[in-house]
Amino acid sequence: MACAQQVKPSQAAQLLPNEVVSEQQSLLVVKKLLAIAVSGITYLRGIFPGRAYGSKYVEDQKVMILKGDCDCPEISQILLWMQGCFDAIQKKYVSHVWSSTHSEVICSVLLV
Repeated sequence: MACAQQVKPSQAAQLLPNEVVSEQQSLLVVKKLLAIAVSGITYLRGIFPGRAYGSKYVEDQKVMILKGDCDCPEISQILLWMQGCFDAIQKKYVSHVWSSTHSEVICSVLLV
């Protein structure tokens, strides 16, 4: 079953594909959506400084994505947790991901 995303022709470099037709493409979209979600939550709550993010576009919407080149150990830890989630999703160990956030730190991630 294919799922298509409508985009404007002017978008040359896009974050998500126009169409998802394979399991591998679906896996890539799930990973990107998880990165967008975690980055968006930490950005909107002001958990990390603005320099820790880079901007990308999904359709016409600007999203802020955590960068790996920041010298903040907390960001490195979040990115390691996300990589662990990506690996678990790829190996089909995970069917659901829940995250709990607080104003100070991200406190837990539950993988089911």
